Amino acid sequence: MQHYFIGIKLPKDLAQQLVDLRKGWHLERSHKRLPVPEDLHITLLYLGAVESDLLQQLLSQLDSLSQKFSPIDITLNGVSIFGNPLTPRVVYTAIEEQLSLQLLQKAVLEKCLSLFLQVDKKPFVPHITLAKKWSGQHEMFLKEMDIEKQSFSITDFSVYAINPRETPSYQAIHTIFLSGST
Repeated sequence: MQHYFIGIKLPKDLAQQLVDLRKGWHLERSHKRLPVPEDLHITLLYLGAVESDLLQQLLSQLDSLSQKFSPIDITLNGVSIFGNPLTPRVVYTAIEEQLSLQLLQKAVLEKCLSLFLQVDKKPFVPHITLAKKWSGQHEMFLKEMDIEKQSFSITDFSVYAINPRETPSYQAIHTIFLSGST
C-alpha cells in the first residue's frame, strides 16, 4: 500500500542553496541518505499507509484549511540534529518557532485524527532534513556547520506520495493553497 505524508515544499533556489552548503560539510561521509533538492521539505505530518477511499476523504478535509490560514513566513535558524551528537541519525536545518506554522500543523493533525487515521504523534519539530541514516564512517562536527538566517513564505502545503525507488522520491498528489496565495 502507498505511503504518504503532508508537507511543505521548499522554494527551488533555497533547496539548491541548502544542498550546496551540505556539499561543503561532506555529509556523504557520515550519512547514507542525502535528499535531492526536489525532496527537501518541512513535514507537517507523516501518514504512512492510507487506503485510497480514506485518502480522498482526507484531501477534502484538508481543502477546508485553505481559507483558515494565510501565507506563513518561515525563518531558517541554523543546523541541528536528532539522535546522539556523535552519531546523529538526522542532520537538519532548524526552523524558528512560528505560531502560525504550529497552528497549521495542529489543524492538519486534527483533520487526520477526525478520520481515525493512525498518524505519527511525535511532537512537531519543524525542520528540513539534510542527511539521515548514520553510516558510522566518519565523525561529524556540527559546530562547523552553519546556515545564515533567512526567511521565505509558505503559500501552500501538499499531500505527498512516497516512492522510495524513484528520484525525487516524493510526489505531490494534492496541494492546498493558503488564502491570499496564488
